[in-house]
Amino acid sequence: MRLYSRRVSLRESFIEILARRSLIPKRVNRLKGIYLFRAAVRLVLEYIEWLTEKSVVEEVSDDITINIRKAQEKKHEKKALTLEDRSYLLTRPEDRSSDDRKYIYELFKKFRVFKKYPEHLREILAGVCFYQYLRPDRVIVRQGREAENLYFIISGEVGVSKIVVDRWTGESEEVDMGILSSGDIFGEVALLHEIPRSAAVFTKTAVDLIRIPRLEFDDVLRSSLKKEWDILQDALIHFNYFKCWDEETIRECCILSKLKDFQPDEVLLGDGKGMVNHVHFLLEGECRLIEHMIVRKTHSVYGTEYELYDPEKDNAKKEPRLLRSLEMATKMNELEYEYETTKANGIDDAIDGSRDFIDYAQLLLSSKATDKRMDFERSSVITTTLLDVINEWQKITDVAEMLMREPSSTSQQRYPTDVRTIFMQVCTFNRGACFGLGENMVNRRIVATSSVRCFLVPRYWLRIHNRANIWERVKLFLDSKFPTEGQLFEKFVTNRRWLEYKKTLIEDIGRQGRRIHSNVTIHDVPYAIRIANDIGMEM
Repeated sequence: MRLYSRRVSLRESFIEILARRSLIPKRVNRLKGIYLFRAAVRLVLEYIEWLTEKSVVEEVSDDITINIRKAQEKKHEKKALTLEDRSYLLTRPEDRSSDDRKYIYELFKKFRVFKKYPEHLREILAGVCFYQYLRPDRVIVRQGREAENLYFIISGEVGVSKIVVDRWTGESEEVDMGILSSGDIFGEVALLHEIPRSAAVFTKTAVDLIRIPRLEFDDVLRSSLKKEWDILQDALIHFNYFKCWDEETIRECCILSKLKDFQPDEVLLGDGKGMVNHVHFLLEGECRLIEHMIVRKTHSVYGTEYELYDPEKDNAKKEPRLLRSLEMATKMNELEYEYETTKANGIDDAIDGSRDFIDYAQLLLSSKATDKRMDFERSSVITTTLLDVINEWQKITDVAEMLMREPSSTSQQRYPTDVRTIFMQVCTFNRGACFGLGENMVNRRIVATSSVRCFLVPRYWLRIHNRANIWERVKLFLDSKFPTEGQLFEKFVTNRRWLEYKKTLIEDIGRQGRRIHSNVTIHDVPYAIRIANDIGMEM
């Protein structure tokens, strides 16, 4: 062999590379001929339901009630994709122009697609998403399969089922996990943690889906979702309740849980506000439990006295008066019926005037035999009876007005003038506390004193994972530590007595002067207090 062989020229090397490329078969992405025709026919058959949709022509009827009902139905009508919307969504991501991406992003805003993601991520997803339309009874995801896509439901309903194996008998059973509708997302956790699908998803009605493939999910969403997931897991680490849970249980808890921030003086729970079906675990900030009492304040020669006011007992006292008023109303109806009957028979022809006016005195006088000697006494009795009827009728109208008034909150209820609503602070909650387990919250509410962040877990899910009955024990502990209404009222009375005593003592000292010898001077007061309160500036 020669030590020095002839060098290959650049032209020959290019020819050799081109020859190798010609041997590699090229992949054709586009279908041709009969295959293209078959694919087009399949797409038409798949989308025939919305391709043949006709626009509804609104007909105006002469009946006003029908027009009002149609307007109400139109107001509550669900949003649906139009043929133009679907044509934009069916465009391939690589073929979409900037105008197409803007149009799809406006659709995202209209249907609130991926609303929990930031705006800049939604703009990116508008350029890489795929549209999928499925008929009823189609399987979207199978349990145990590898995750490939993230799905968002624009319209329609899908069912979720899971096959559970009994650890004792080994028998498998299909469990219905519920229904997902428009606005729901599924497939996120399996893609994020790279685990098989935990449940099967199938269509119950015709469904419009937005699909994000795995590659686009990794490029766009993985980093932001991973940060949120780490925050939830870190929140669980702060509480000793969750240290014995395995990884799968923690993952399921993070799926169902959420973080929520509250502003100062915002009600977290109580007064018909807050997420009552979630247990609140305090991560940051401070909040306090406030209870209100209805107190009656009376003045006597012995001083000011306080007592708890019970609206139910006060209403119970009014019931006998209401019953008497109803009895008088029944009597009035009977008298009116008797008058109408006698008038129809032609007995009473002397009553003149309109139909709305009823002369009960004349009615009572004409219903019995006349006696001239008893006319005066009878007329006086009838007059007294009519006055009683009128007074009772006024009471009936007042009571009826009171009963028809339904206050929506405690602040709108009306109490006597000597009754006041007193708010008392029961306790404070700091970082690491939990509440909302079902403890007694009558006349109570939890208010944030600073910026608060809470970790919210569904209560039903905690009861499922109630190892050693820990959550019921925590609930009993909270109820035992909170004071009762009677104890709170005693504390309130003690504080008021002390305030009254202090006020009278200061007034007596100011009026009579301090007679007790004391060596305390202005210089014995701490300098910081003197500066803050301007003590001794004029001395």
